[in-house]
Amino acid sequence: MAKLSALGRMALWAWVAVLAWAPPASGQRIDWEQMFDDGVGHRSADGYYTWRDEAGDIITYTALAPAVGDTYITADNRLYEVVEVGEDRTVRAEFREEVELPRVAGEVATAPAVRQLAGFSWLGRWLAAAVELVQARDRSAEPGPIGIYHSHNAESYVPDSGDEFKEPHGDILEVGRALKEALEEQGYRVIWSDRSHLPHDGGAYQRSRATVRELLEQGVVALIDVHRDAIPAEQYRDVVAGEELTKVRLVVGRQNPNREANLELAKRIKAVADERYPGLVKGIFNARGNYNQDVGPRTILMEFGTHETSLEEAVRAAKLMAEVYPAAAGLAPGTAQQADRQIGGAGWRSAFWVLLVALGAAFGYLWINEGSPQAAWTRLKGFFRREAGRLGTGSGGEDDGQ
Repeated sequence: MAKLSALGRMALWAWVAVLAWAPPASGQRIDWEQMFDDGVGHRSADGYYTWRDEAGDIITYTALAPAVGDTYITADNRLYEVVEVGEDRTVRAEFREEVELPRVAGEVATAPAVRQLAGFSWLGRWLAAAVELVQARDRSAEPGPIGIYHSHNAESYVPDSGDEFKEPHGDILEVGRALKEALEEQGYRVIWSDRSHLPHDGGAYQRSRATVRELLEQGVVALIDVHRDAIPAEQYRDVVAGEELTKVRLVVGRQNPNREANLELAKRIKAVADERYPGLVKGIFNARGNYNQDVGPRTILMEFGTHETSLEEAVRAAKLMAEVYPAAAGLAPGTAQQADRQIGGAGWRSAFWVLLVALGAAFGYLWINEGSPQAAWTRLKGFFRREAGRLGTGSGGEDDGQ
């Protein structure tokens, strides 16, 4: 194997920098010991956190331990940021902005407009035919399978199992199974893993990475980690679409290079749910941690109810979420291109940030080795000049084509 070029060595160093220093959410270095630790987790005995705004009014409750810089988007799309976490589990959060959810257009939504176009001039008919062609292409390209797994596979619902945890397999697996079957009824391919990741602790997310890798090797294009929460039942129980069920909270790990894309996916899920089944999505928690969401832009953690709600209520919510998720993830007919633009665009922004972090790390490395920022900058400029020259002469690769 040929030796790496200077550009290759810099690329390798950039990846090492990314792995050692992923982009922090609020300008803070990541605590890698906590990267895969969800703090309090989903165990009611550990208590839960009460979020309050500037006026002292309650925003929400979370079992997941929040950290300064975490954000939460409420059911009415108000974004709050954590500024202080008290020892008494009281969280002080400040209002930041009203969040405008993305508009998720699909085949069903565009069909009436297409028919109206066709009723006008030759130009209208041509545009209608073009739209139909694009939608036909989306339909013909069968999406890859959806992966479903459970990092905390022992989670259960007390009204059904008599305990909030049941080993080796808790009630939460039945929620995952219901989500799988509901998706399959709509024609989607699903790979569901019931692999155990016990014990139930902060290391479960590290152990579930083996499952994530296995699902990715089987070609999944999206991943859902199914959980339940551990706060009072009244915070989740509601009547949606005429049925009593549990709401669903979406959790995004903000300590991963795909965080913007993952957050955009969560917003799209909420946008579709708000339109089809108002009240189904409780909110979006952008939390400290990774939750294995660094593996791709279409990964999400969903909490179906709490330990005090019933399995039946959670299963009902899973069946509705199966109608929401494909459109949000760009897997439903007529949604792929828009999802790629919105989720993919967020992914490019994250990648750009990763590149900046990598360059900053490289500059710091050179500074240490050269002894001054001026010398480091000279070395870095010299590197880019050499690589630009190689690219211009076609001599930067292993094979110059001669």
